[in-house]
Amino acid sequence: MKTRLRSKVWWPGIDKSIEKFCRSCYGCQLVSQPSKPEPLKRTELPSAPWQHLAADLLGPLPSNHYMFVLVDYYSRYFEVAVTKNISSENITSLISKFCLTHGLPLSIHTDNGPQFVSQHFKNFMSEHGIVHHRTTPLWPQANGEVERQNRSIMKRVKIAQAEGHDWKLELSKFFIMYRSTAHSTTGVSPSELLFGRKIRTKLPELIDYNINDFEVRDRDAEQKEKGKIYADKRRGACESDIRVDDQVLVRQDRGNKMSTPFVPSPFKVVEKIGNSVLVESDQGVQYRRNVTHLKKFIERENNDLSCSQSDANKNVVNTESEIITSHKDDFENLNESSNFDENKCLSSSQDETCSMKDRPVRLKRLPSKFDDFCFEIICVSL
Repeated sequence: MKTRLRSKVWWPGIDKSIEKFCRSCYGCQLVSQPSKPEPLKRTELPSAPWQHLAADLLGPLPSNHYMFVLVDYYSRYFEVAVTKNISSENITSLISKFCLTHGLPLSIHTDNGPQFVSQHFKNFMSEHGIVHHRTTPLWPQANGEVERQNRSIMKRVKIAQAEGHDWKLELSKFFIMYRSTAHSTTGVSPSELLFGRKIRTKLPELIDYNINDFEVRDRDAEQKEKGKIYADKRRGACESDIRVDDQVLVRQDRGNKMSTPFVPSPFKVVEKIGNSVLVESDQGVQYRRNVTHLKKFIERENNDLSCSQSDANKNVVNTESEIITSHKDDFENLNESSNFDENKCLSSSQDETCSMKDRPVRLKRLPSKFDDFCFEIICVSL
């Protein structure tokens, strides 16, 4: 686009004007690619086990079973309950059952499922003094700890199903193996970090109950930083330029091939906390989305290009007039300082134009090597 226009016209700041005009195209913004994600923000390791937890529902399975998974951020120890009832009342009873063994946590992180946003669940959290954190809608990566455990659990269930075994029995074997194996991030088994001791298994081992919390934290921070650098580089992550009061386009589900990736009507940014953004429509409806589901909307101003071109034309005219004036002054100065020989002009008409046409003449003389010679002109008449 810029190359094509530069071959036909030009004005000062032509590149910026063209880029701004193209970026503000309404249709192009609706069908363009979404924004790149922001760099990862790792969860800090809690100061003690079973303080901050993450919960999620996994399912449904073909047998109409669900698995309620509760993970400890510190030790990576998780509890699982298989159920067919996923009401808020049943979920809170399962949490109470787990708390009988480990105690009450300080906070629980969940998604926005109907079980976790009901009034009964809010009352349960308030009565037990537990802070409830919810992730950004349509962004399960925000609850990545429990989502990663869900993947491991489903992998084991699929293996049992493929081999024709009872998946519940195979899950029990998987749990004892996972809880007694050193975690790749902390370097210590989840049961050892949670209970302060190693649980006994069929494998013979020397019992050592010494746990160095500083080594666990250093290893945890190192592994998280490596994962962050790798993920940010792979995803091309960069800081978002979306700010409060900006106009943005919100990503939508594509119903068919002709659907646009974004909602046609722009939304206004009301609040931005990290990579979670609260937007509001013209009707006052609010949605919370991740920055990857938003795209900053650039509104086109109709008079921008015309104004820039008129200003550019004025600048060009002013520049040309200044150049002409400067050349005229230089010529007048040159005419006053130069002494023209009017005798060289052959006629009076040429006298009037001689000063305009003639240019300064270089002085012609013989080389200095001929100074000792005498030249005479002899006219011979025949």
